[in-house]
Amino acid sequence: MKPFENVSDLVAFIETSKRFIPKINLDKMHYLCDLFDNPQKRFPSIHVTGTNGKGSVVANLKAVFQAAEFRVGTFTSPYITCFNERIMINKAMISDEDLLKFGNRIIAKYDEMERQGKELPTFFEFTTLLAFLYFSERPDLDLAIIEVGIGGKLDSTNVIEPLLSIISNVNYDHQNVLGNTLEEILAQKLGIVKHQVPLVTGIQDAELLKQCLDYCKKTHSAFFPIDYSSIKILKSDLNGTAFVHPELGTVEIVLPGFHQIENALIAIEALKVFNQGLFRKLKRKKFPLSHEILLRGLKQTKWPGRLEVMSHNPLVVIDGAHNVDGIYRVTEFIQSLPYERKRVIFACSHDKDKQAMIDILDQAFEEILFTAYTYKRHNDVEELFQLSNHPHKRIVNDVKETIEIVWKDPYEINLFIGSLYFVSEIRPLILQKIQNN
Repeated sequence: MKPFENVSDLVAFIETSKRFIPKINLDKMHYLCDLFDNPQKRFPSIHVTGTNGKGSVVANLKAVFQAAEFRVGTFTSPYITCFNERIMINKAMISDEDLLKFGNRIIAKYDEMERQGKELPTFFEFTTLLAFLYFSERPDLDLAIIEVGIGGKLDSTNVIEPLLSIISNVNYDHQNVLGNTLEEILAQKLGIVKHQVPLVTGIQDAELLKQCLDYCKKTHSAFFPIDYSSIKILKSDLNGTAFVHPELGTVEIVLPGFHQIENALIAIEALKVFNQGLFRKLKRKKFPLSHEILLRGLKQTKWPGRLEVMSHNPLVVIDGAHNVDGIYRVTEFIQSLPYERKRVIFACSHDKDKQAMIDILDQAFEEILFTAYTYKRHNDVEELFQLSNHPHKRIVNDVKETIEIVWKDPYEINLFIGSLYFVSEIRPLILQKIQNN
């Protein structure tokens, strides 16, 4: 196969690769890594999974390590602004030149794979391998934080040997892949926990915590659950959140939502574990991290598309929540705000529990608009409309038209929600609308 000459053609090729192939093991990913002398073993890492919140935990950790003057790589998905956003070092996305360079290096092995009768990489396998190659060849990289795609045990990222594993939380999502009970879903996520590698988790359910503890005993891994009981919330609105932590005092974060307190606490616990000794496995040992660095990093954390205020007049907020728990948590927060007339604009992927999500939105908003994004996984708009019992609902087939409606007839707060794919499509359109106004 010929190498690509421009990055847009490469990205188009990656995007059209197979999205998902059922797996029973990670032999294929190990084979792909072996082809390139196992780049995943050449940089220290943290592995993060969870139904919701894992991206925010990654963002918090990254911001604190940056505040401590570390060079931190992150691998996250999906993207909000552009493909390169998946692979970053500090605030810099992978360059088009490096994307092309490492992408072509993988493609150069395609003939060899086919001669050996091996299946070519899927979309996520390709992207994960590219990230590993990029991080492995950056001598200035101190640490990489790797976010799981789906689940954990059979995820393409699960060939790394991390210093620390994190499970943000467990709830229902991707049941067709991970299982139909929380215990089954958690078993998949626990698959990232390696022998003698500590686990930090924000899980609160007693039975699920016991499942975590039992697994950690088998792997001889230290276990660090989060204690939320000693936290006092000082404020939580669209400008951010403040709470009192028993060791750090007042903690301020700019990410809105009660759930962001939980994500911040997970990051705090993870950094505490690093302070207690994990730092010895890093090249640069600027530890222990001071409380001042921790607080500064948390306050500087930004994460696009998560209760992000796009406009104040009209008040427009976007959020990538895409499962029942995520929708519930965002809606709970929106209802705590002092607004009476609330509108939601909803679109989701076809494989989600849309009835349960719509039931929550029906009860919380004064109007609901149903629409669809262009990405092929979107759910039929008419079906979403029929699932709703809201007295004030309507279909708006054109995403751009939803923005015009919001600007011409604004409610006190207007929330776009239902999918990160939706958020990635609507965000630049809203920015363009603001610029043109």
